[in-house]
Amino acid sequence: MKTQGFNADWVCGRPRSGPLEPEIGPFGFLCAKSWQSHAWVECGDFIVDITADQFGAPPVLVVDRTDDRYNKGNRDGALPEFVLARRRAVDDIWPQWQRISAGGPKGSLTP
Repeated sequence: MKTQGFNADWVCGRPRSGPLEPEIGPFGFLCAKSWQSHAWVECGDFIVDITADQFGAPPVLVVDRTDDRYNKGNRDGALPEFVLARRRAVDDIWPQWQRISAGGPKGSLTP
């Protein structure tokens, strides 16, 4: 979204340090009265969530940034090795994605 001129940020919320750990705060997505680890995009006054269906919501939600079901935390919920893997994956496919979005060849996204 940023490459298209939108002021957007990926954010997440993680309510506990691990699956069996106690809740450390009301972070993530509020589903059936309990907080679930989740990530979404904030863009201007909106939340754009393309994976809300995992919680029984529609597959794509675009809601006001003040929607009470969302509360971002102050840290990435992924383990450091997964943060690095995610960054590498984006770096690997980004040049091809830019070519395709600019109207270039629509081949596979793999090198």
